[in-house]
Amino acid sequence: MKKRMLYRIRSTSKVPHDLSNPEYSAEPGRDYRLYHFVWKDWIEYAVREMIKGVLICYLFFDSYKAFLFLLPFAIFDYHHMKKQKVEEVKRELTSQFKSMVEAVSASLNAGYSLERAFVDAKRDMELLYEKEVPILLELDRILAGMHMNIPVEQLLADFGRRSGNEDIQNFANVVAAAKKSGGNLIRIIQKTVNSITDKIAVEEEIETLIAAKKLEERIMMVMPYGIILYLRLSNGEFLEALYHNLIGVFCMTVFLIVIYMAELWAGKIMEIQV
Repeated sequence: MKKRMLYRIRSTSKVPHDLSNPEYSAEPGRDYRLYHFVWKDWIEYAVREMIKGVLICYLFFDSYKAFLFLLPFAIFDYHHMKKQKVEEVKRELTSQFKSMVEAVSASLNAGYSLERAFVDAKRDMELLYEKEVPILLELDRILAGMHMNIPVEQLLADFGRRSGNEDIQNFANVVAAAKKSGGNLIRIIQKTVNSITDKIAVEEEIETLIAAKKLEERIMMVMPYGIILYLRLSNGEFLEALYHNLIGVFCMTVFLIVIYMAELWAGKIMEIQV
């Protein structure tokens, strides 16, 4: 009788057997702090730089020889675009993570173990998202790791480190501390989940509120090009003094650098940390 009871206790601590058993890869998972261009990104970047290069050469210097001078600006745009892509992926991952922790919390409140909660969370996420979204790939990695008897807190810590997301890292730390201390795991995780979801909700609300300001910022960045184009087409002689001479090229170069600096400054202003 004691052996049978002991077997039952041990078996409940394992991952449920009604899951598909994906193979766990020992290779490092995706690092969300980095972004590698795919062919669509290269096409988008090339088209943007070509259009911008033609406009700048025509409006600012009246010479296509200035293409060589624009190389540093193209490098700047490349890094800026990569940074934007990283932020887009992180925002997408944060939104998906919010849905995941809410599903985990619901399963814990229903009386399931933490491991079983991640199983149910994956099923819920499959109903909400497409197959190749980041959170489903991470849940596959977590479940596969649990099948290999890797502690869930270790898998979450690895996910948090690779994500570069403070909320995911905090969740992983809380799970590790709760399992180590042996306290009320459900209550501790529930409070943490509520705190994380509230923070993410505030971030999403701020993003919604400043969406109009971001649109205004993009319009303001286009306005200098529009003004010079208007002057060039309506009264080309007015700008002739700024072309094909050292002082004019210097003034236009300074003007172009100021536009790029203003774009950087506007981007910093829009970065609101919660």
